[in-house]
Amino acid sequence: MVKVLLIEDETHVLEDLIELLGYAGYDARGASDGTLGLEITYEWIPDIIVCDYHMPGMSGTDVVRRLRSDAATALIPFILFTASDDGNLRHRARLVGVDDFVAKPVTSRQLIETIDALLHRHAIIRASADQKLEMARTQLARMVTHELRTPLISINTVVEVLSRQIGQISPHEMQELLDTITAGSRRLTHRVEQLAFITQLDAGVLSQEAIIASGLDMAMWELVVAATNLARRFAYQMKPGVTLFPETRDHVSQVLCNPYALKQALAELIANALTFAPANTQVSVQQWLNKGTIFISITDLGRGIPQDKLDLAFQRFQQIDREEHEQQGMGIGLWLAQRVLWVHQGTLEIRSVEGKGTQCIVRLPASG
Repeated sequence: MVKVLLIEDETHVLEDLIELLGYAGYDARGASDGTLGLEITYEWIPDIIVCDYHMPGMSGTDVVRRLRSDAATALIPFILFTASDDGNLRHRARLVGVDDFVAKPVTSRQLIETIDALLHRHAIIRASADQKLEMARTQLARMVTHELRTPLISINTVVEVLSRQIGQISPHEMQELLDTITAGSRRLTHRVEQLAFITQLDAGVLSQEAIIASGLDMAMWELVVAATNLARRFAYQMKPGVTLFPETRDHVSQVLCNPYALKQALAELIANALTFAPANTQVSVQQWLNKGTIFISITDLGRGIPQDKLDLAFQRFQQIDREEHEQQGMGIGLWLAQRVLWVHQGTLEIRSVEGKGTQCIVRLPASG
């Protein structure tokens, strides 16, 4: 049975509406003011709320504003009673989260049709969201399985070869096998670290509040150098002759940060540039300070990103034109970097020209 909460300060109107909806097959409860309505909402969690606009103490828009600020009640469909046809009022009400309106005095048919229509719209939206979530879960499971299994297979294959032919392998062949194990181990470590950061970000362990409370003041250039070294380990698909050239005009600026997380974020960006840079080209990493803001620019001369797909690059588990270009990875490097930079109160901007290359520009507030 659909649960409907009615919030109305006129007692006779409230009682009539509860009786009406009861006859229509709804489980209806009432509240005589906004404060009581919020209390019932948190205890009962109705499927939909119908609320008067003009009430003493707390108006209908005050109620919906409170509901939308709480994750537990933010998605409850909300209908506002109003005796006014004021377009500005309705516009302001929609901005704070009102879904639909019913004009007073209301007829039973009008109220029931509005409730049913709004519940139907929300059911469609919820079904679509559930479908997208299930698709994302399937995609994640498939991608994670592939990305963890592939390096394990290469490592296990080499171990099996060594166990069977240890006395017959030349020093050169031994080095090649060890290089294969090293590459597989680095790739596996990278994937596990990426998944660990996703977990920390989603759980709120790595947050702006955590950085402010327990972050460290670190020299930005030292972090850039460390990220550059880490990126070389991540970029196992780097083409021959690609060089990495870091430079700075600022050796003293510091940033309040989680050093491990910020280094990882910068390394993801640099590794992306190394991976997509053509053979025998240079990836440039520059850092400077301007008016209290630290800038870091990472530029490659790769194939670039089409303008109509730039937004896709920031989505989790998204790889641009994966079908057309042989590439590995889970498609979370840019998303991860952007999220980590955000918790450091920083930003990430991508400028790209298809066929000419990509520039990532990081901005972070300098500390001290």
